Amino acid sequence: MDFLSQKLKNFATFVKTQYTQASLKKRALFLLLFAFLIFVFNGFFYRAETLEAPEEPSNLLKLTENIRRYYQNRPDYWGLNSDSIIKNKIVPLALLKNDRIISGFGTDILVGNTPNGSMLMPGARSFNIIYSNLNKKQCIELASGKFDEKFWLGIIDVTINNSIKNEVFSWNDKKNILPIKKNIAKEICKSSNTIIFHIE
Repeated sequence: MDFLSQKLKNFATFVKTQYTQASLKKRALFLLLFAFLIFVFNGFFYRAETLEAPEEPSNLLKLTENIRRYYQNRPDYWGLNSDSIIKNKIVPLALLKNDRIISGFGTDILVGNTPNGSMLMPGARSFNIIYSNLNKKQCIELASGKFDEKFWLGIIDVTINNSIKNEVFSWNDKKNILPIKKNIAKEICKSSNTIIFHIE
């Protein structure tokens, strides 16, 4: 991004120099060319920042709230896993596809215990929502997503895991503090990632 910005700045300087030395007709052509290039660059940057699944923070919040609501009068999360929340119609319809929980990225979501969403045992006071098989772009988008404040209130920690890194982010970790910043997510996310939201 900095490289492209510098190139654009250099080109603008070149155009300005040529513009001051050109005839009226050439000035008009310079202005048209410059306007066209600005339009192209703006389109490029807009596409680069387009989110693949902008609805995912909202879907994740709904799923979390539905689980909490279902278990609010129970002593713990005993029995909670992906199969149980599908069976008990806890999963938001936007995430339910062919009896599987599918994210806006088209990848599987598991619910339960880490790392494979196994059933929670008696006494469990927290649960995990696990996004698996995220590519680098999807990992960055989800990890640094704009989540509602209500969502963060129940988060214990968030883990980004791949073949190279296993980083846990929490509220009291000075190095890996929540919420996750985009530049940090860019450093950690690789070609295939799992993100685990640990929720109480």
